[in-house]
Amino acid sequence: MKYTVTDPTVFAVLLELQTLGTYGLRPKGERHLIDHYLDTPNRDLLRDGYACRLREDEADGRWVLTVKGLGKADGAMHRREEHESEILPNTTPAEWPESPAREIVTRLSEGQALVELFTLCQHRACRAVDHNDRAVGMLSLDTVGVEIDGHQAVTHEIELELTATGTVDDLQAIRAELLSYRLEAQSKSKFERALAILDDASTGSATKKKRIRANEPVAEAGRRILHSHFLRMLANEDGTRKGKDIEALHDMRVATRRQRAIFRIVASHFKRTTVRAFRDELRTLAGRLGAVRDLDVLIEAAKDNRVSLDVVTPEALAPLLDEWRKKRSIARDELLTYLNSDVYRTFIERYKVFLSSTGVGVKEAAPGDSLQPSLVRDILPAQIWNHYGRVRAYDTVLGQASIETLHALRIEGKRLRYLLEFFSDALGPGRAEAIEAMVALQDHLGELRDSDVTIRLLRDYLMRGAQTPLSPVVADSVGGYLKIKLARLRTLQRTLKRPWRRVTRKRFRKLLARMVAEL
Repeated sequence: MKYTVTDPTVFAVLLELQTLGTYGLRPKGERHLIDHYLDTPNRDLLRDGYACRLREDEADGRWVLTVKGLGKADGAMHRREEHESEILPNTTPAEWPESPAREIVTRLSEGQALVELFTLCQHRACRAVDHNDRAVGMLSLDTVGVEIDGHQAVTHEIELELTATGTVDDLQAIRAELLSYRLEAQSKSKFERALAILDDASTGSATKKKRIRANEPVAEAGRRILHSHFLRMLANEDGTRKGKDIEALHDMRVATRRQRAIFRIVASHFKRTTVRAFRDELRTLAGRLGAVRDLDVLIEAAKDNRVSLDVVTPEALAPLLDEWRKKRSIARDELLTYLNSDVYRTFIERYKVFLSSTGVGVKEAAPGDSLQPSLVRDILPAQIWNHYGRVRAYDTVLGQASIETLHALRIEGKRLRYLLEFFSDALGPGRAEAIEAMVALQDHLGELRDSDVTIRLLRDYLMRGAQTPLSPVVADSVGGYLKIKLARLRTLQRTLKRPWRRVTRKRFRKLLARMVAEL
């Protein structure tokens, strides 16, 4: 039984479960797996309905050969032929021990050398499923990263495999318990979905964007990254002006922040007089967009939480929401005034010329200066390890960290994430898994920060209500919402170690090393 978890927040909730209905869930450790999928150049194994996988377990160094039949699936229920055999690392089929798995591979490949189709990286959290002291099965909660020809994807999945004493009735009962989490039944295997990405990458190769190269000047690589996010910013400007879809403003803000982030990395390779004005205007724009977006988040969260409150009327939070909407209206007016200004239009026109003019503004070495690194391959390794060091430094204070300290950690984490994303084309294997781990940490810290801001605003509202009395219904509702946010803040603080461990363990540092080694 297999499901895809499309919402990372739901996946985090599933990781914390200790029971599913009457079934107990016992933690059985975590595993970090690398799956290498092999076939002949003509995909002879696939043509006969099989997938060949070499699974590398980083914990104990074991390699396991698995040959799976690509059987049919009924929704989330999977039944398929499967053969396994332990093998020595990095060996060929001729060196594998005799087994049904080897026999299938050698017979179908007819002596041809196998090639690697792609690699999947998995972080697996295991839970033993019990019912009245009877072993039912093993529940796996997987974070899966795949990188194929520049295409990256990360998915979250939950899978249950029965033990010898588990029954179909157990499967049905557990499936019923999982329905409330709005999971998506997954009828295709990880192999089949990754293969689709591989095929899409092959057919779309003619239209792929120009990739960042390790041997190009970092200034020009940065210019192209800036231009890409500048176009995304402009694409969302019209929607931001109209104000009908709050996601347009959100996307415009993200594109603006990413430009500021890449400037932080490459600005030293440009003349300061050339880029200073652009950075100043991007900072101003980000501030205007952020003032509106922060209130959008507050308002939407309060609207979503009204159903959780035990109030007399659904409109009990209306006075609070009205106050926030008035603040948002003021912030939006200030944003539109800026977007309509001559300063903004002049900035856009001058910035557009800079981004489309190779060589313009690049800092040149003065006569007699020593040679300085300027290529992506020479700049990026130190940047990555420096950013990671700034993140990892928080390990010494995390247990007693204030909200302000955790917010600073989030900023450092975001900078490392952006660095890996910006230059992912030039980096080696492991990008998707490392980036997903940073995103998980950033999202956790972001929600924690949002909860703290909301708590302070709610307390301020209640304090002012003490001077200008609120109706009992409104006061009770705002107080109830405050309790919900306080409880959520405590939960986020208590569970922070989970995403934090993923970016501080040896596995993550190995991923960074593999990426850098490719430069």
